Amino acid sequence: MGSFRGWLQKMFGIPAGNSQDIEAAPAPADIDPPIEKEDPHYEVIRVQPTPNPEAFQFIMNRQVIAHGTLTFESAEEAKGDPLGEALFEIFGVVNVFLKENFVTVTKSNVVGWHTVMETVGETIQEHLKFYEGNETPKENKPEIDPILEAFKKEEFPGYTDDEKTKVIDALLDVAVRPALSNDGGGIDVIGIEGSVVKIHYQGACGSCPSSTTGTLSYIENFLKEAVHPDLQVQAN
Repeated sequence: MGSFRGWLQKMFGIPAGNSQDIEAAPAPADIDPPIEKEDPHYEVIRVQPTPNPEAFQFIMNRQVIAHGTLTFESAEEAKGDPLGEALFEIFGVVNVFLKENFVTVTKSNVVGWHTVMETVGETIQEHLKFYEGNETPKENKPEIDPILEAFKKEEFPGYTDDEKTKVIDALLDVAVRPALSNDGGGIDVIGIEGSVVKIHYQGACGSCPSSTTGTLSYIENFLKEAVHPDLQVQAN
């Protein structure tokens, strides 16, 4: 348990707030694949700030989820999961988000990172296991989503709400989610009501100030141009 503390002191002392001062996370292809039939030993190799000052990415030495993402937004949601339960026992933790080779932990503003960083890192190393995920494996997906291949902008107003949601979700996969993932977060499309697209932020994006201003504005302007000028985006 002391290894993470020593690493933390060596790398940071107290974690820096400028992401430009910290080396970017390695791509999933650059890390060792998970060990089959048994959980690998996980180690935190880098702690990386995000645009949200309340969230940090804990970059692991191995892939943590086979495909997709996993989010715990409360202690209730985390019940039955060893990692989720252990992290929510730490005072101030409000969100846990897993993707590729990292775990993003978001805390409330009532506690400073300097008081919980070590505990969070050690807890991840102790309780993290490999997750299968809940989405289609990347290798089984076509290079171009057939939904986008069939999409015709002029026909969008006549689509059903379900069809509209699928088109918007596929477009966000291409134009928005990769950038959010780099910052330790993600986005779900809940649905569409009339001209209002309802989304839900994941991970570091959930309580990030820019998510309700710059990011939301970018998504809305992108969808207005790519899909229909009357669309509005609402974050829940």
